[in-house]
Amino acid sequence: MQRDSMSFDIVCVGGGVATLATVLRLLKRVKEAGSSGPGQPPSVIVIEKGSCIGAHVLSGAVVDPAPLSELFSKDELANMPVASRVKSETFCRLTSGGAMKLPWIPPMMQAHGFPIVSMSEVAGYLGKLCESAGAEVQAGLSGASLLEENGRITGVRIGDRGIDKTGAQKPNFDPGPDLIGKVVVLGEGACGKLTEKLIADKGLAGSNPQTFAVGIKEVIEAPAVAGRAGSIYHTFGYPLDYWTYGGGFVYCLSDTTIAIGLATALDYSNPTLNPHDLFRQFKMHPFIKGLIAGGKPIGYGAKVLPEGGVHSSPGLVADGVMIVGDGGGLLDSLRLKGVHIAIQSGIAAGDTLFECWKRGDFSAGALSEYPKRMKETAGWKQMTRVRNVRASFRYGALGGVMGAGMSVVTYGVLPPGRLGVEKDSETLKPKSAVTPWAPVAKCGEADRNLQLDRLSDLFFSGTKHEENQPCHLKIINTEVCKECIGKFGAPCTLFCPAQVYSLPEGETKIHVDFSNCLHCKTCQIKDPYKNIEWNLPEAGGGPKYTTM
Repeated sequence: MQRDSMSFDIVCVGGGVATLATVLRLLKRVKEAGSSGPGQPPSVIVIEKGSCIGAHVLSGAVVDPAPLSELFSKDELANMPVASRVKSETFCRLTSGGAMKLPWIPPMMQAHGFPIVSMSEVAGYLGKLCESAGAEVQAGLSGASLLEENGRITGVRIGDRGIDKTGAQKPNFDPGPDLIGKVVVLGEGACGKLTEKLIADKGLAGSNPQTFAVGIKEVIEAPAVAGRAGSIYHTFGYPLDYWTYGGGFVYCLSDTTIAIGLATALDYSNPTLNPHDLFRQFKMHPFIKGLIAGGKPIGYGAKVLPEGGVHSSPGLVADGVMIVGDGGGLLDSLRLKGVHIAIQSGIAAGDTLFECWKRGDFSAGALSEYPKRMKETAGWKQMTRVRNVRASFRYGALGGVMGAGMSVVTYGVLPPGRLGVEKDSETLKPKSAVTPWAPVAKCGEADRNLQLDRLSDLFFSGTKHEENQPCHLKIINTEVCKECIGKFGAPCTLFCPAQVYSLPEGETKIHVDFSNCLHCKTCQIKDPYKNIEWNLPEAGGGPKYTTM
């Protein structure tokens, strides 16, 4: 097959915050260098598989502003889309019927004055700044595979378009071109297809396996309450049990618009648990219900968060390639904050690429300055301080709280050493060994607009896929699938936040509706037999987040 080939200095995969921060930082440094630089500015291309920049970007998001002034000029920072700023904070433990407010906010959780934003909007804003700085930013293109020569990554092959569900070429078939680069920057987010393969092929995995949570979020339009904008609430406890790590949030973006979400760690053991039902139970809690009463969803989405910390973070560079953001496990697992660390990784990567360009040296040795810079950032030091917090919760809520407290007080000296974690796919118990999770209670008429099932919620994600294409979610072995159904009771039909998988009554074969897929990768992470393979669908498909 004949493929076009285009050459650039820097090829970036993924239009998220970490990638765009990398590009913006690099091109700003080049502009500042002016005539003292080596000549022509570097050519940079960013490809994004979503239909537009920001379409696949989802987060809380109350952003720690620490790195923003380092990345943005004063005017750029003033023009960044901000819904409101934190003016009041509540941190509380939920029980099944009540809420106990903490009398003080733990210092690491304090966020007074922090901007509350839509990360899809912020990513779109960053994309425009990168284009203005001279980068080529292309949405609707997916990175299908890495190109390699003599052990060095040399570029990215774009996914083909126009293949029907049988694998045959349609009249509009268009083979993806090869993008050749001196360096490839991978900013695909958590569990990215190219990133995971690179980590496996190059032996970059951390000393612990990565462990994830699935975060489910809605944006709700509610009746106006004067002065509500800027109020935020963080919760722990209900509806999660003693052995399940996670927590909830409610962020008031304006007097009428509220972001609400629940993160559930994917190392849970009960195969009958349904994270979306947990989210619904969270919304039914009297304390939470009082905050969103009378509202209705206008946005929905889900993503996975890499919670393992520095012990699970992979090597961030290999010959010809750098990993930025969530793909590198760059998240503070105590605060569940990663946006500021993603930006710091972009700044560190951008500074490294600037030095490479200035010296004309893009060798593996030159790229290795990136992780050295990253480890000097405040974000990495935060991750190091709480490096054993996530693993402490393997011993239940009490063990986790004790581990978190020791980490904060001793600046990470305790708990000592490295606490291990299991792979999320290996933690389920047989259904015969657990008490089935209680189903969500039926809601009253007044709550029907808020208590949506998964398919109703999915509508508000804007998810679309070309129907006549190969299914990108492959069940590798149907016999193994039958064994999983018998032992665990078809957990894929429950853990997917988009109801991609279903098991009709009386059947033994899982049905896959790939058109529902939110690209969160929960199925690939949690499947106990690793029998689900997530592949890239045709670019431009998936969710289209606008307010998330």
